[in-house]
Amino acid sequence: MEFSAETLPAFSPLQQTIAGQYVHLVPINQTHAEGLFAIGQEADDWAYMPRPCFSSLEDCKSWVSEAEYEMKKGRAMVFTLVQPDTQTPMGSSRYFDIQRPNRSLEIGWTWLGKDYQRTPVNTEAKLLLLSYALDDLKANRVQIKTDGRNLRSQKAIARIGAQHEGVLRSHMVVQNGFVRDTAMFSVIQSDWKNVKAQLNKMLGR
Repeated sequence: MEFSAETLPAFSPLQQTIAGQYVHLVPINQTHAEGLFAIGQEADDWAYMPRPCFSSLEDCKSWVSEAEYEMKKGRAMVFTLVQPDTQTPMGSSRYFDIQRPNRSLEIGWTWLGKDYQRTPVNTEAKLLLLSYALDDLKANRVQIKTDGRNLRSQKAIARIGAQHEGVLRSHMVVQNGFVRDTAMFSVIQSDWKNVKAQLNKMLGR
């Protein structure tokens, strides 16, 4: 789908809450640190992330500070995923690699506490993030990447209709010095109608 340059909004995610039925995406801040630390200490939940799980509350606060700095510089928009009723942190996700001239960005750094995995939370969070990027910001492209070893994540990304674009070999050095391959996926404007329908179907809508 093509848009007229005159009607396109500025391509820059705003620091705002994106609200859904099962999850609210709230711009991250230090008030979330204790809640994120409480659910972010499971090593296996972070096995395929570039860094390990939180080792202390101070470690978590430092991570939040780094996220706030990236937002201040306009390089990322980092969200805490919170329960709509209690505002309890359930995990985090973000936009990054924001390429304004190309109208593209990446969704990633997504993790959830154990109690919120295999629930509608992650599915709705993806729907909210993709909707804001592709409907509101009129992105040309949203990319999602994952560790080549993480077959479960790759299947989940493919299931929503994101297109597998290939594998970047020896792409990143991650935990314990492991040199990982990276599986690349994307959703572009011409994919979005079907991807949105699939996500809504998965949510029973």
